[in-house]
Amino acid sequence: MVSYEENPELREYFESLPQQVRVQLVESGVEIATLGELKQVATHMMEQ
Repeated sequence: MVSYEENPELREYFESLPQQVRVQLVESGVEIATLGELKQVATHMMEQ
């Protein structure tokens, strides 16, 4: 799993997400490599 703290681009977007979505992302263990992937996964989680 990518540490959002290590990538400033990912960290900024990650921190802008609702807390529930951030928790889901961390707990899911999904591997995120790019900002695009993070946005896609976060959008999917927010639509549920």
